[in-house]
Amino acid sequence: MGKVKCKAHFILKRRLYFCFLLKFHILQKNILLQHMNYLSKAVFILIFSTMGFAAYAMNDSISVDSINKQKITSDAIRFVDGVAYTVSSPIRWKGSDWLKVGAVLGGTALLTTLDKPNRNFWQDRNSKVWDGIERAGFHYGKPYAAFIMTGGFYLTGLVIKNEWARETGLMLGAAYLTSGALQTLMKTAVGRARPATDVGPWAFDPFSPEAGYHSFPSGHMQIATVSALVLGHRVKSPLLKALFYSTAGVTLVSRMYSDSHWLSDMAFGGAISWFCTKAIVRRMEESKYRNPFKKQNQITWTVTPARRGIGLVGVF
Repeated sequence: MGKVKCKAHFILKRRLYFCFLLKFHILQKNILLQHMNYLSKAVFILIFSTMGFAAYAMNDSISVDSINKQKITSDAIRFVDGVAYTVSSPIRWKGSDWLKVGAVLGGTALLTTLDKPNRNFWQDRNSKVWDGIERAGFHYGKPYAAFIMTGGFYLTGLVIKNEWARETGLMLGAAYLTSGALQTLMKTAVGRARPATDVGPWAFDPFSPEAGYHSFPSGHMQIATVSALVLGHRVKSPLLKALFYSTAGVTLVSRMYSDSHWLSDMAFGGAISWFCTKAIVRRMEESKYRNPFKKQNQITWTVTPARRGIGLVGVF
Protein backbone atom coordinates (compact mmCIF):
# COMPACT_ATOMS: atom_id res chain seq x y z
CA MET A 1 0.00 0.00 0.00
CA GLY A 2 2.86 2.32 0.92
CA LYS A 3 4.56 1.58 -2.39
CA VAL A 4 1.39 2.45 -4.30
CA LYS A 5 1.07 5.79 -2.51
CA CYS A 6 4.73 6.53 -3.09
CA LYS A 7 4.39 5.71 -6.79
CA ALA A 8 1.25 7.83 -7.11
CA HIS A 9 3.01 10.70 -5.36
CA PHE A 10 5.97 10.36 -7.73
CA ILE A 11 3.69 10.39 -10.80
CA LEU A 12 1.88 13.46 -9.48
CA LYS A 13 5.19 15.27 -8.96
CA ARG A 14 6.26 14.38 -12.51
CA ARG A 15 3.00 15.72 -13.93
CA LEU A 16 3.30 18.93 -11.94
CA TYR A 17 6.91 19.30 -13.09
CA PHE A 18 5.86 18.69 -16.70
CA CYS A 19 3.06 21.27 -16.43
CA PHE A 20 5.53 23.76 -14.99
CA LEU A 21 7.96 23.17 -17.86
CA LEU A 22 5.13 23.51 -20.39
CA LYS A 23 3.94 26.81 -18.91
CA PHE A 24 7.51 28.08 -18.73
CA HIS A 25 8.03 27.16 -22.39
CA ILE A 26 4.83 28.96 -23.39
CA LEU A 27 5.90 32.01 -21.38
CA GLN A 28 9.30 31.99 -23.06
CA LYS A 29 7.64 31.73 -26.47
CA ASN A 30 5.32 34.66 -25.77
CA ILE A 31 8.22 36.80 -24.55
CA LEU A 32 10.23 35.87 -27.63
CA LEU A 33 7.33 36.80 -29.92
CA GLN A 34 6.99 40.17 -28.19
CA HIS A 35 10.71 40.84 -28.59
CA MET A 36 10.54 39.79 -32.24
CA ASN A 37 7.70 42.26 -32.78
CA TYR A 38 9.69 45.08 -31.19
CA LEU A 39 12.77 44.03 -33.14
CA SER A 40 10.88 44.08 -36.44
CA LYS A 41 9.71 47.62 -35.71
CA ALA A 42 13.23 48.70 -34.84
CA VAL A 43 14.59 47.13 -38.03
CA PHE A 44 11.85 48.86 -40.03
CA ILE A 45 12.74 52.26 -38.61
CA LEU A 46 16.45 51.65 -39.18
CA ILE A 47 15.97 50.52 -42.79
CA PHE A 48 13.81 53.41 -43.91
CA SER A 49 15.83 55.99 -42.00
CA THR A 50 18.89 54.65 -43.83
CA MET A 51 17.00 54.83 -47.13
CA GLY A 52 16.25 58.47 -46.46
CA PHE A 53 19.88 59.32 -45.79
CA ALA A 54 20.96 57.27 -48.81
CA ALA A 55 18.63 59.30 -51.00
CA TYR A 56 20.09 62.44 -49.51
CA ALA A 57 23.64 61.32 -50.25
CA MET A 58 23.01 60.08 -53.80
CA ASN A 59 20.83 62.87 -55.12
CA ASP A 60 23.12 65.14 -57.11
CA SER A 61 20.63 68.00 -57.14
CA ILE A 62 20.94 68.60 -53.40
CA SER A 63 21.76 72.22 -52.73
CA VAL A 64 25.12 72.64 -51.00
CA ASP A 65 24.63 76.35 -50.36
CA SER A 66 21.37 75.96 -48.42
CA ILE A 67 19.99 78.98 -46.68
CA ASN A 68 21.40 79.48 -43.19
CA LYS A 69 18.19 80.52 -41.54
CA GLN A 70 15.29 78.11 -42.00
CA LYS A 71 11.94 79.80 -42.45
CA ILE A 72 9.65 77.55 -40.44
CA THR A 73 6.81 80.06 -40.62
CA SER A 74 7.09 80.19 -44.39
CA ASP A 75 7.11 76.39 -44.52
CA ALA A 76 3.96 76.25 -42.39
CA ILE A 77 2.22 78.70 -44.73
CA ARG A 78 3.22 76.67 -47.77
CA PHE A 79 2.11 73.47 -46.06
CA VAL A 80 -1.37 74.86 -45.39
CA ASP A 81 -1.53 76.30 -48.90
CA GLY A 82 -0.57 72.96 -50.43
CA VAL A 83 -3.23 71.09 -48.48
CA ALA A 84 -5.90 73.68 -49.33
CA TYR A 85 -4.89 73.68 -52.99
CA THR A 86 -5.12 69.90 -53.20
CA VAL A 87 -8.44 69.63 -51.40
CA SER A 88 -9.96 72.27 -53.68
CA SER A 89 -8.43 70.82 -56.87
CA PRO A 90 -11.70 69.36 -58.26
CA ILE A 91 -13.10 72.85 -58.82
CA ARG A 92 -10.18 73.53 -61.19
CA TRP A 93 -10.21 70.21 -63.01
CA LYS A 94 -10.69 70.21 -66.77
CA GLY A 95 -12.13 67.60 -69.06
CA SER A 96 -8.95 65.52 -69.17
CA ASP A 97 -8.81 65.43 -65.37
CA TRP A 98 -12.36 64.15 -65.10
CA LEU A 99 -11.54 61.51 -67.70
CA LYS A 100 -8.75 60.29 -65.42
CA VAL A 101 -11.18 60.10 -62.50
CA GLY A 102 -13.61 58.15 -64.66
CA ALA A 103 -10.83 55.78 -65.73
CA VAL A 104 -9.88 55.14 -62.10
CA LEU A 105 -13.48 54.45 -61.11
CA GLY A 106 -14.00 52.19 -64.11
CA GLY A 107 -10.74 50.35 -63.52
CA THR A 108 -11.58 49.82 -59.86
CA ALA A 109 -14.99 48.45 -60.81
CA LEU A 110 -13.35 45.98 -63.20
CA LEU A 111 -10.89 44.89 -60.54
CA THR A 112 -13.75 43.90 -58.23
CA THR A 113 -14.35 40.96 -60.58
CA LEU A 114 -10.89 39.70 -59.62
CA ASP A 115 -11.29 40.20 -55.87
CA LYS A 116 -12.36 36.62 -55.10
CA PRO A 117 -9.88 34.83 -57.41
CA ASN A 118 -7.09 37.04 -56.11
CA ARG A 119 -7.99 36.22 -52.52
CA ASN A 120 -8.01 32.51 -53.29
CA PHE A 121 -4.54 32.84 -54.78
CA TRP A 122 -3.07 34.50 -51.69
CA GLN A 123 -4.76 32.09 -49.30
CA ASP A 124 -2.79 29.29 -50.95
CA ARG A 125 0.49 31.06 -50.17
CA ASN A 126 2.10 30.23 -46.84
CA SER A 127 5.80 30.47 -45.97
CA LYS A 128 8.24 32.31 -43.73
CA VAL A 129 9.30 34.44 -46.69
CA TRP A 130 5.76 35.65 -47.25
CA ASP A 131 5.38 36.19 -43.51
CA GLY A 132 8.45 38.43 -43.55
CA ILE A 133 7.12 40.42 -46.50
CA GLU A 134 3.79 40.78 -44.72
CA ARG A 135 5.38 42.28 -41.60
CA ALA A 136 7.58 44.66 -43.60
CA GLY A 137 4.65 45.90 -45.69
CA PHE A 138 2.46 46.19 -42.60
CA HIS A 139 4.91 48.51 -40.81
CA TYR A 140 5.70 50.54 -43.94
CA GLY A 141 2.04 51.43 -44.38
CA LYS A 142 1.29 52.37 -40.77
CA PRO A 143 0.73 56.00 -39.68
CA TYR A 144 3.87 55.94 -37.54
CA ALA A 145 5.85 55.28 -40.73
CA ALA A 146 4.41 58.49 -42.19
CA PHE A 147 5.45 60.43 -39.08
CA ILE A 148 8.95 58.95 -39.19
CA MET A 149 9.40 59.81 -42.87
CA THR A 150 7.99 63.33 -42.59
CA GLY A 151 9.75 64.22 -39.36
CA GLY A 152 12.97 62.51 -40.37
CA PHE A 153 13.40 64.39 -43.62
CA TYR A 154 12.13 67.76 -42.39
CA LEU A 155 14.09 67.80 -39.12
CA THR A 156 17.21 66.56 -40.90
CA GLY A 157 16.85 69.44 -43.34
CA LEU A 158 16.54 71.91 -40.48
CA VAL A 159 19.52 70.53 -38.56
CA ILE A 160 21.96 70.29 -41.46
CA LYS A 161 20.45 73.33 -43.22
CA ASN A 162 19.62 71.39 -46.36
CA GLU A 163 16.79 72.59 -48.55
CA TRP A 164 16.31 69.29 -50.41
CA ALA A 165 15.62 67.28 -47.26
CA ARG A 166 13.35 69.98 -45.81
CA GLU A 167 11.31 70.26 -49.00
CA THR A 168 10.96 66.49 -49.16
CA GLY A 169 9.60 66.43 -45.62
CA LEU A 170 7.07 69.15 -46.45
CA MET A 171 5.83 67.30 -49.52
CA LEU A 172 5.54 64.02 -47.64
CA GLY A 173 3.62 65.56 -44.75
CA ALA A 174 1.14 67.45 -46.93
CA ALA A 175 0.53 64.44 -49.19
CA TYR A 176 0.05 62.08 -46.24
CA LEU A 177 -2.43 64.48 -44.66
CA THR A 178 -4.62 65.13 -47.70
CA SER A 179 -4.76 61.56 -48.99
CA GLY A 180 -5.09 60.18 -45.46
CA ALA A 181 -8.05 62.40 -44.62
CA LEU A 182 -9.84 61.40 -47.83
CA GLN A 183 -9.07 57.72 -47.31
CA THR A 184 -10.31 57.78 -43.71
CA LEU A 185 -13.57 59.48 -44.63
CA MET A 186 -14.20 57.07 -47.49
CA LYS A 187 -13.45 53.85 -45.64
CA THR A 188 -15.85 54.85 -42.85
CA ALA A 189 -18.60 56.02 -45.20
CA VAL A 190 -18.35 53.04 -47.58
CA GLY A 191 -18.11 50.40 -44.85
CA ARG A 192 -16.88 47.56 -47.03
CA ALA A 193 -16.22 44.22 -45.34
CA ARG A 194 -12.65 42.96 -45.21
CA PRO A 195 -11.87 39.57 -46.79
CA ALA A 196 -11.18 38.01 -43.38
CA THR A 197 -14.81 38.55 -42.33
CA ASP A 198 -15.80 35.85 -44.86
CA VAL A 199 -18.98 37.65 -45.91
CA GLY A 200 -17.82 38.40 -49.47
CA PRO A 201 -16.64 41.49 -51.37
CA TRP A 202 -20.14 42.91 -51.70
CA ALA A 203 -20.99 43.19 -48.00
CA PHE A 204 -21.24 46.77 -46.72
CA ASP A 205 -22.06 48.42 -43.40
CA PRO A 206 -21.58 52.19 -43.83
CA PHE A 207 -20.29 54.13 -40.82
CA SER A 208 -19.71 50.95 -38.86
CA PRO A 209 -17.35 51.31 -35.85
CA GLU A 210 -15.98 47.82 -36.52
CA ALA A 211 -12.56 47.65 -38.18
CA GLY A 212 -13.77 44.63 -40.14
CA TYR A 213 -15.90 46.99 -42.24
CA HIS A 214 -13.17 49.53 -43.03
CA SER A 215 -11.73 47.82 -46.08
CA PHE A 216 -12.21 50.29 -48.94
CA PRO A 217 -9.88 51.98 -49.70
CA SER A 218 -6.66 50.70 -48.14
CA GLY A 219 -4.95 53.04 -45.70
CA HIS A 220 -1.69 51.08 -45.81
CA MET A 221 -1.56 51.42 -49.59
CA GLN A 222 -2.36 55.11 -49.34
CA ILE A 223 0.65 55.77 -47.09
CA ALA A 224 3.02 53.48 -49.00
CA THR A 225 2.10 55.07 -52.34
CA VAL A 226 2.67 58.61 -51.06
CA SER A 227 6.11 57.59 -49.79
CA ALA A 228 7.01 55.96 -53.09
CA LEU A 229 5.78 58.81 -55.29
CA VAL A 230 7.33 61.67 -53.32
CA LEU A 231 10.69 60.00 -52.75
CA GLY A 232 10.79 58.70 -56.31
CA HIS A 233 10.14 62.22 -57.58
CA ARG A 234 12.82 63.75 -55.38
CA VAL A 235 15.74 61.62 -56.56
CA LYS A 236 17.38 61.16 -59.95
CA SER A 237 19.00 57.78 -59.40
CA PRO A 238 17.06 55.03 -61.26
CA LEU A 239 18.20 52.59 -58.59
CA LEU A 240 16.67 54.64 -55.79
CA LYS A 241 13.50 55.23 -57.79
CA ALA A 242 13.10 51.48 -58.27
CA LEU A 243 13.79 50.89 -54.57
CA PHE A 244 11.16 53.37 -53.42
CA TYR A 245 8.53 52.12 -55.87
CA SER A 246 9.20 48.52 -54.85
CA THR A 247 8.37 49.32 -51.23
CA ALA A 248 4.84 50.21 -52.29
CA GLY A 249 4.70 46.82 -54.02
CA VAL A 250 5.71 45.13 -50.77
CA THR A 251 2.78 46.77 -48.99
CA LEU A 252 0.45 45.78 -51.83
CA VAL A 253 1.40 42.12 -51.43
CA SER A 254 1.44 42.33 -47.64
CA ARG A 255 -2.17 43.43 -47.20
CA MET A 256 -3.56 40.85 -49.60
CA TYR A 257 -1.44 38.05 -48.13
CA SER A 258 -2.69 38.91 -44.63
CA ASP A 259 -6.30 38.75 -45.89
CA SER A 260 -6.85 42.37 -44.84
CA HIS A 261 -7.88 43.89 -48.18
CA TRP A 262 -9.36 43.08 -51.55
CA LEU A 263 -7.36 43.86 -54.69
CA SER A 264 -9.71 46.73 -55.58
CA ASP A 265 -9.17 48.27 -52.11
CA MET A 266 -5.46 48.44 -52.77
CA ALA A 267 -5.83 49.89 -56.26
CA PHE A 268 -8.15 52.69 -55.17
CA GLY A 269 -6.01 53.52 -52.14
CA GLY A 270 -3.04 53.95 -54.45
CA ALA A 271 -5.08 56.07 -56.88
CA ILE A 272 -6.12 58.48 -54.12
CA SER A 273 -2.48 58.97 -53.18
CA TRP A 274 -1.50 59.48 -56.81
CA PHE A 275 -3.97 62.34 -57.32
CA CYS A 276 -3.15 64.01 -53.99
CA THR A 277 0.62 63.62 -54.26
CA LYS A 278 0.80 65.00 -57.80
CA ALA A 279 -1.17 68.07 -56.73
CA ILE A 280 0.93 68.60 -53.60
CA VAL A 281 4.25 68.29 -55.43
CA ARG A 282 3.14 70.66 -58.19
CA ARG A 283 1.92 73.29 -55.71
CA MET A 284 4.97 73.00 -53.45
CA GLU A 285 7.32 73.48 -56.38
CA GLU A 286 5.33 76.51 -57.57
CA SER A 287 5.34 78.18 -54.14
CA LYS A 288 8.95 77.38 -53.28
CA TYR A 289 10.27 80.91 -53.70
CA ARG A 290 7.16 82.96 -53.04
CA ASN A 291 4.47 83.44 -50.43
CA PRO A 292 1.37 81.70 -51.85
CA PHE A 293 -0.94 84.02 -49.90
CA LYS A 294 0.72 87.21 -51.09
CA LYS A 295 -1.26 89.04 -53.73
CA GLN A 296 0.58 88.91 -57.02
CA ASN A 297 1.22 92.01 -59.10
CA GLN A 298 -1.29 92.39 -61.90
CA ILE A 299 -1.14 94.41 -65.09
CA THR A 300 -3.66 97.22 -65.42
CA TRP A 301 -4.36 98.00 -69.05
CA THR A 302 -5.31 101.54 -70.11
CA VAL A 303 -6.38 102.73 -73.53
CA THR A 304 -4.93 106.15 -74.38
CA PRO A 305 -5.27 108.32 -77.51
CA ALA A 306 -2.24 108.51 -79.78
CA ARG A 307 -1.26 110.64 -82.80
CA ARG A 308 -2.29 107.98 -85.32
CA GLY A 309 -4.96 106.15 -83.33
CA ILE A 310 -5.01 104.75 -79.83
CA GLY A 311 -2.39 103.20 -77.57
CA LEU A 312 -2.58 100.39 -75.04
CA VAL A 313 -0.55 100.96 -71.87
CA GLY A 314 0.06 98.30 -69.23
CA VAL A 315 0.84 99.42 -65.66
CA PHE A 316 2.38 96.91 -63.18
